[in-house]
Amino acid sequence: MMRSRCVALALLLFVEGSFCQLNVCGRASLNNRIVGGQSAGSGAWPWQVSLHSLSFGGHFCGGSLINNLWVITAAHCFESFSDPSDLVVYLGRQTQEGYNPNEISRGVTKIISHPKYDTETKNNDITLLRLNRPVTFTNYIRPVCLASQGSSFVSGTRSWITGWGNIYSGVWLPSPGVLQEVAVPLVSRSVCTELLQPRAITQNMICAGFLEGGKDTCQGDSGGPMVTKQVPSLDIQPHQNKPTWLCQDSLCRLVQAGAHTVTEEDWLQS
Repeated sequence: MMRSRCVALALLLFVEGSFCQLNVCGRASLNNRIVGGQSAGSGAWPWQVSLHSLSFGGHFCGGSLINNLWVITAAHCFESFSDPSDLVVYLGRQTQEGYNPNEISRGVTKIISHPKYDTETKNNDITLLRLNRPVTFTNYIRPVCLASQGSSFVSGTRSWITGWGNIYSGVWLPSPGVLQEVAVPLVSRSVCTELLQPRAITQNMICAGFLEGGKDTCQGDSGGPMVTKQVPSLDIQPHQNKPTWLCQDSLCRLVQAGAHTVTEEDWLQS
């Protein structure tokens, strides 16, 4: 989670209608402090999930709960296998080792990757996982809001990345593997394009991170959320007056660039 250079993929989320229950999405009741590069408090990021492979034997990617049956993650996490029965999704998890009192697990019945995902450019790097049973929302398990059409993400806006990835390139998260959080600013497309050339930054991507490096995602964070806190508009969420968390997708290096799910809204709802 904290290191200078590492290529990984973490995931911006907010959709209207039944795809995400607007009365509960983006509500992190137990999130009362945010600072970068440290262990996250229990229940601070209730949409964060841990994806485990039965054949691989452990955590390999993160993801985000978007309603009671679906998880969004990165398509590149599934380039090497596509068997739903090999997956276990852990929700409400705080540590990768030991007892997690607020945790539940679910199997997966469907793996649906974006039909236009490009393995070379990582464009449209989005996959949906259908859980085998619905989950009940608690303070520790809640959906994130998907970024909708019209959402604005200005350069310099603070976002937060969470995950169980390496803390440095090649350095595993120390035992007991507590969920990590770090704050990073969004980076303009022009700056991102210059820093990441010759890699192409498509219209489906956004960038975030520190130009000097040191804080971003790493191996194991892939597919997990990068969230931005925004105040809801009254016409969309009439019964809420608290800020919500919008989730994004990020691919890191000196800065991060990843799938911008605002432009994928039609596909997600289909």
